[in-house]
Amino acid sequence: MSQLKETFDIVVNIQGDEPLIEPEIIDEVVDSLQKAPDAVYSTPCTPLAHEDVPLRQRVKCIVDVNGYAIYFSRGVLPHNKKGEIKAFPKPYADLPYLLHLGLQCYDRKFLSKYAKMPHTPLQLMEDLEQLKVLENGYKIKVVQVDHCAHGVDEPEDVKSIEAKIKELGLD
Repeated sequence: MSQLKETFDIVVNIQGDEPLIEPEIIDEVVDSLQKAPDAVYSTPCTPLAHEDVPLRQRVKCIVDVNGYAIYFSRGVLPHNKKGEIKAFPKPYADLPYLLHLGLQCYDRKFLSKYAKMPHTPLQLMEDLEQLKVLENGYKIKVVQVDHCAHGVDEPEDVKSIEAKIKELGLD
């Protein structure tokens, strides 16, 4: 972390398994961190198709009423007591399950602290680095976007991403 130049206030990490992240999403995530002085991290989420909700390789996120992350999980999240995956009831019918996208935007000063923090129990259990941020009491601002593809999480995802690249004329 000592290599980060102090001239930068924000550090953006776009994970290599997210080949179709649109530049506008990067801009929105950076802007959201700049406008949320109580957050140290921002990240995008997009609606998740109901058939993909049970997939453990799809990281789900729930947010509070102010757009801050409450929790991230590889499991079904949120989950009801009957274990059913269904649409939200009114007045929340427009709230989807949210898929976390592999893009993180950090406050540079926080990132230096983050690197020194020990692993946390939920981070280790879920294998999700975002949970270390939340478990240490910091806020993550979530930007809800309309993104057309998930990342490459499993070998079988390559075909769907290649098809999407071809569909978009990016090949």
